[in-house]
Amino acid sequence: MNNNNTVRGRSSRWILRGLSLGAFLVLSLALLPSLSQAQGEGRGPGGTDLRLFEFIKIEATKLDKSKVYTLVIQAKTPKIPVGTKIDLLLTWRSQLIQTFTITVPANKRIREELKLKALEPTADKYMFRTVIDPKKQSGKAKKELEKETELFPVISAPWTEFHFDFQFVIGTAQEIEAALRQTREWFTVRYTEMATLDAKVRNGVKGVEAATDYVNSKGEFDENKWRDFMDKKVIGRLVELQEEIRKGFQDPRFVAHRLALSYLLELSVAVGKRTTVESKKLYIAQGLAASSSDTKPEKLEVKVRSGRRIPRSSDLNDLVMKINKMIGLGPAEEEDQG
Repeated sequence: MNNNNTVRGRSSRWILRGLSLGAFLVLSLALLPSLSQAQGEGRGPGGTDLRLFEFIKIEATKLDKSKVYTLVIQAKTPKIPVGTKIDLLLTWRSQLIQTFTITVPANKRIREELKLKALEPTADKYMFRTVIDPKKQSGKAKKELEKETELFPVISAPWTEFHFDFQFVIGTAQEIEAALRQTREWFTVRYTEMATLDAKVRNGVKGVEAATDYVNSKGEFDENKWRDFMDKKVIGRLVELQEEIRKGFQDPRFVAHRLALSYLLELSVAVGKRTTVESKKLYIAQGLAASSSDTKPEKLEVKVRSGRRIPRSSDLNDLVMKINKMIGLGPAEEEDQG
């Protein structure tokens, strides 16, 4: 009994110490309101509304035949000292797309034309995050910021605002629809080609078994013909497709479709695994040692998520369905694409 009481007593003391520390922190923050105030999202000292960088207008424009958009922005910065450098971070679903830097003018009213890198029109909205970094300021601007301790507490630097209330799209409705059609076509063309390659290998194996394809005049398996087919038309092409998909992750046009790219890459890996395994089986059935091009393809990624299990047709179909969902392609649209 005494031992139990001792253990309980020690536990109680640890809990009490934790509570005391928590109470101390709450009290400390209450005594230091300027340190606990939050910058951004319209929050200020004492829970009051605060907006340091106030957008008035954001408009995306471009010349008729140009693919590059320009953002015309208007804003005011009444609480920010003249000469302060502000970073404007263009984001899409928290992904950083491009960064611009502006300087607060004497009248504290901003009008800038920001030239964007090549971006595809999309119905998904963009927004800005503004950041004032004390390390990027001139000596004069830094001194002015230091004077405004309530607005720019050192503990909160760099001072950031998220402009959820000023989200915007890039492109007209017609441009967005046209871009989406092109994107859908890009994906469907590639996964259809992968399905075709998968089918060609399986049909090729059947052709060898029936002595109708990839055989010599005696009806025997012709390895040279088979390797010419596998290495150039299957493995080589899958390598090219995987390289295209990986480059897509860096392409601004696919900013809104990176998850679909991930599924497409996974599909290419699954097809690579299936086709090389089918080729290995063919060699074994012919009483030959498997080709190193199938067992260890140099540039083709064949390591699938399922580990040692060979992807089934249903696995490939599931990936295609996921891609279609990501690019907004339903059953009706699939028929139109076909």
